[in-house]
Amino acid sequence: MARNKPKTSRPKSYLLRNLLSSLLFIFAISLLFYPIVVNYLAGQQNAKSVQQYDERLSTIGTSRVKELLEQAQLYNAQLYNEYIYDASQHIPWNKPFPNYNNVLKVDDSGMMGFITIPQINVNNIPIYHGDSEKTLALGVGHVPQSSLPIGGINSHAVLPAHSGRVNDTLFTNLDRLKTGDVFYLHVLKLNLKYKVNDIRVVAPNQVSSLSIEKGKDLVTLVTCYPTGINNKRLLVTGERTALTKVSPQEKIQRNRFGYNFWVMSGSGALGLVGILYLLWWLLGLRNSLYQVAVEKLEKPTLADGQMTGEFGEGFYLTNSKKMAKLWLADLAEREQLNPEQLVLNVYRLKKAKQLSRWIFKEKTENWVRYINEKQGYGDKKHALVVGPMAVTDKKVMQYVLKSEEALEHLKYIKTLKKGGSER
Repeated sequence: MARNKPKTSRPKSYLLRNLLSSLLFIFAISLLFYPIVVNYLAGQQNAKSVQQYDERLSTIGTSRVKELLEQAQLYNAQLYNEYIYDASQHIPWNKPFPNYNNVLKVDDSGMMGFITIPQINVNNIPIYHGDSEKTLALGVGHVPQSSLPIGGINSHAVLPAHSGRVNDTLFTNLDRLKTGDVFYLHVLKLNLKYKVNDIRVVAPNQVSSLSIEKGKDLVTLVTCYPTGINNKRLLVTGERTALTKVSPQEKIQRNRFGYNFWVMSGSGALGLVGILYLLWWLLGLRNSLYQVAVEKLEKPTLADGQMTGEFGEGFYLTNSKKMAKLWLADLAEREQLNPEQLVLNVYRLKKAKQLSRWIFKEKTENWVRYINEKQGYGDKKHALVVGPMAVTDKKVMQYVLKSEEALEHLKYIKTLKKGGSER
């Protein structure tokens, strides 16, 4: 009768499947953390740009900063006068002044300042001249036909930025702001605070709300809406308020439970599961094998636990604690013993590949022959035989060690009393 060859290694298909599963898992984790990593890198780049901007301001001196501010104020005044005139003549307003790119020019980077929106974690994002796609790829832009963001009455600066980008959050969470929230502009040496007083969604060509309002100091933040569809524009307008005025509402975090929160929370939960699994594995709870005995056996021998069963004579164990308890009850009844006198010894099988083995993963034809023809009684070839039990349909395996050499591969973990508690 043909027999299975002793199993000494796992099939290549199994190893390949494990390798592919591991690679897919790593790839999935990488995709999950990619937005967090690239946003962190973008934040570092923004911080570097802001630092260079501040250093440049210090280098050019106070008099030059004052001169740049006066030029910008004159620019806004002329812009307002032109706007009022064209409005009175019903001429559409769509033109910046010719010297636009030279106003608020601290260096050749095109950066005119930076913006902070604490309630949605927008921290020091650079503001650049213009609203071209190239400009918006760098950070927040400025619509040339609007006032420069230096504050002052009769001004209305319009600052657009992208949303929904994977590599930089920018204005992605702008829709979370509420009326009464605030944002800050830092231009030259100015620190300006604006309190949100109007939030609206409009069509791309509806720009009437971006007009300059006489006597008011306004800034409107603009982004595409809704994220991913982008067929509308979200306008969040703020009016200048004193820096010293701080309301309780300003301390509310609007995106506390954003993407980063859920990814980090999920990762933390997975990490905790991983640690618990590692502890479970290290404590021997993984692949635990149970053996019924009358006493604790830290270094068992065949004489200590020789039994006769479906796989012939040997030292019998099972991977099911429930089945081990049934064995215990059966032994107590058969030998007329008090069940409280019996224990379950818990082991883990180590370096089993070094043993000559015969493993039945399922109730195959060979498994039936091995049991029915009682091949286990004369089996001197295999030191370890593993297979399912005939008395149950569940995946309960029995392990039979047939030599003293095989018993040396058992690592003792602990001993349980009948109730399952440690002894």
